[in-house]
Amino acid sequence: MALSPGTAVLVAYLALAPREGRQRAVAAAQLFSDCPEDSARRRLNTAVWRLQSEVRASTGVELVGRSGGRSVALSPAVPMTVDAVRFEDLLAPVLRRSVVDLTDDDVRRLEDAVALHRGRLVEVCDDEWVLGARHRIETLYLTGLDYLVQHHGSRGDVAAVDRYGTLALAIEPLREDIHRHLMGAYAASGRHDLVERQFEQCRLTLLAELGADPMPETVALYARITRGDAGQAASVAALVAELERARREVVRLAEIVDRALDRLHRMP
Repeated sequence: MALSPGTAVLVAYLALAPREGRQRAVAAAQLFSDCPEDSARRRLNTAVWRLQSEVRASTGVELVGRSGGRSVALSPAVPMTVDAVRFEDLLAPVLRRSVVDLTDDDVRRLEDAVALHRGRLVEVCDDEWVLGARHRIETLYLTGLDYLVQHHGSRGDVAAVDRYGTLALAIEPLREDIHRHLMGAYAASGRHDLVERQFEQCRLTLLAELGADPMPETVALYARITRGDAGQAASVAALVAELERARREVVRLAEIVDRALDRLHRMP
């Protein structure tokens, strides 16, 4: 069923709360932090009434439980599954292990968990109450993807490495550790062409977004993988980075010269 934006946020807030719910005073302060206390309490009462009314009108279900007025919670009589909770339950025990110790069941749990991810937690809301949970979910998601990249790389499954690496970089394109793990996974699969592609993607992304070069450890990994002779390859990679810096400096100086010439042309 479709809910109005305000009631949808309230459902998300209550779904992410402990089973016993939240104290009404806490809920009012978190959901309506821009209001004085009395006004926040009134707005919470109105929001709960609206949520209860919308759901009852569409389904006949009493979604919000009755708790004597001191707290607010979803009714325990209404069966529901919260993807965010399921996501954490799947990932948390697996991520306590190292990648090399993953079992087939662990890998299935990781894949099931990342498949639940549908974007930022409570996308329509940026209030403080959701930010901590959102950060925790995103961190777990990226770590799960990273585990899958490394695991499937060790098995030579290039398609899976591509799939999970693309998902990770869609969220954190500047994370060089993810780029390095992708390079390592491609190398483990014998695909040095993809190692080179990944390094170049990393280099160009950093250049475009930060005007920076890859970190020394990223360059060194690329050198070890693609050349074999790490010393010579590192020197070549360093020379390429130096030439890129020189090229950017030439462009910057050309812009200065162009501006100076433009001022000269405008002088009487």
